[in-house]
Amino acid sequence: MNIGIDARTYQYKTGIGLYVANIIKELNKQDTENQYFLYSPEEADFKFKLNDNFKIRDKIGGKLKFYFRLPKLLKQDNIDVYWGTNYILPKKDKNIKYVLTIHDLAIKKFKTIGSLKTTIVQKLLLKKSIKRADKIIAISKATKEDIIDIYKIPEERIQVIYEGTNFEAKEIEISEKQKEEIENKLGIKDKKFIFFLSTIEPRKNIETLVRAFNYMKRKENIDLKLILSGGLGWNYDTVLELVENSEFKEDIKMTGFISNEEKSYLYKNAECLVYPSLYEGFGLPVLEAMSNKCLVVTANNSSLPEVGGNAAFYYESVLNYGELGNKILEVINLNKEEKEIKINRGLEQVKKFTWDKCAKETLEMLKFERTDK
Repeated sequence: MNIGIDARTYQYKTGIGLYVANIIKELNKQDTENQYFLYSPEEADFKFKLNDNFKIRDKIGGKLKFYFRLPKLLKQDNIDVYWGTNYILPKKDKNIKYVLTIHDLAIKKFKTIGSLKTTIVQKLLLKKSIKRADKIIAISKATKEDIIDIYKIPEERIQVIYEGTNFEAKEIEISEKQKEEIENKLGIKDKKFIFFLSTIEPRKNIETLVRAFNYMKRKENIDLKLILSGGLGWNYDTVLELVENSEFKEDIKMTGFISNEEKSYLYKNAECLVYPSLYEGFGLPVLEAMSNKCLVVTANNSSLPEVGGNAAFYYESVLNYGELGNKILEVINLNKEEKEIKINRGLEQVKKFTWDKCAKETLEMLKFERTDK
């Protein structure tokens, strides 16, 4: 079978890029029988050796050129099934089976969740792509329910396939010198801190976290730092302004992108990861934190309870900074035994989500038999 894969997000450092990269890595390990064709508008620089049954079709051009040229390329490569990994499918070819991954429908649920360009592109192409798809992969039950609710898609066309996690701090060696450099750089030597990791954008609800931090500092006069890590996304100005205007701005550190060594250190030493997102298709940082024995405080919405299970701490009113602040204080003040119980639950929860399992289930999905022929 010839399988085409949309690999245009492969080199992204977060989100969908990690999803595509990890599944391709696993398929490269697991499957030597099927032929894979990886399509990308830019040069695809894979960081590992692909087996002979993987062919790269890159330098296809800009996004629009890629979209319009793809049907011809799929035909030339005799593709049997094409997997759209990032919301969009090309023009329908009756001889090709189409599988589409939908990560979330935040852009349909919230009017101000993304840039105008992204909103227009998704609204123009997403509905058409969903109609073209023979099968749809949802990365959580919450996303599946949204697809059914918004687009009225029959349930049998949609399969939930969870993502995995492979970031474990125990696999990353940090020297004493590196540790000292990280502590000095972030100003957290011998300090307690809470940690946030994701793109800096409105959907992640960082403003509520900063307000919660201010509230905690005023209420308890607590010696605590807030580390905000992640690249600047869309409409981040309000977050920067809020941090700059905080009376506790000296205790708030925005790091931008961080190295694996820095991420490892922060997970291992944080009082907790705080992930107050308005909406998540999956919520990978929650799993990363748990796999590294880091407690998690997150919002009780969308897919986050699926991912966090009984190992996370939840707050209900997503914009209520006082409730979030009190929940964080509750976690910080847990005794050692209570923390260990939650940490062990987290380690068990993480076992449910692996890239190995995700890739196997995805491959089975790609092998489906179409009944309309």
